[in-house]
Amino acid sequence: MAENNILLSVKGLKKEFGDNYVLRGIDTVVNKGDVVAIIGPSGCGKSTFLRSVNMLEIPTEGTILFKGENITDKSVNINKVREHIGMVFQQFNLFPNMTVKKNIMLAPVQLGRKSEAEAEKLADELLLRIGLPDKADAYPEQLSGGQKQRVAIARSLAMQPDIMLFDEPTSALDPEMVGEVLNLMKELANNGMTMIIVTHEMGFAREVANRVMFFYEGVIAEENNPKDFFDNPSNPRLKEFLSNVL
Repeated sequence: MAENNILLSVKGLKKEFGDNYVLRGIDTVVNKGDVVAIIGPSGCGKSTFLRSVNMLEIPTEGTILFKGENITDKSVNINKVREHIGMVFQQFNLFPNMTVKKNIMLAPVQLGRKSEAEAEKLADELLLRIGLPDKADAYPEQLSGGQKQRVAIARSLAMQPDIMLFDEPTSALDPEMVGEVLNLMKELANNGMTMIIVTHEMGFAREVANRVMFFYEGVIAEENNPKDFFDNPSNPRLKEFLSNVL
């Protein structure tokens, strides 16, 4: 793979909280256009890894290169880096006192990336894309959970990021709302968005990801293409995990 195709390079990533090593040495590379699904039991380090990628968690050891720049270096302006890394959480984190459209427009305008008029035009385009053009003037409390999460995704897309990080984006949703969010993420993947997704949705991981990782006890215990990962797992703990969730 050409060097200039590498978007993210993680080497020797460790994270400890007191005496507890949550990440014990993660090494991986994410290329432009990759859709990487991360699965594993609770407490295995999946979310900590994702939060480390944009330095919401400060690694204890290791380096993270984003577009060739070592973002673990203290001299790096991490807020500027984060403008290029979209993050979608389990909870939607929308501003309740702002309309849907204003939520989407806020960051590009505040950070000087777009004028008010440009941000409004983009917000209208994104609302159409996520299937909610009629909710522009609604407030978050008037939306369903699935609609809120779609707006949260649109808000991240408004910054036109190079990569999107999803931390169990459907886990707080009622089951009937999960599909609408996964369909939007599927569309993003089909359009070439680079994504790292921590998920419990095995069918989605199999269908949409080009790589699946199994985190266990703070390491990547197995990684493969979806077909071989799900049909021919080699790690005994992964076999056990899949037998319990599939």
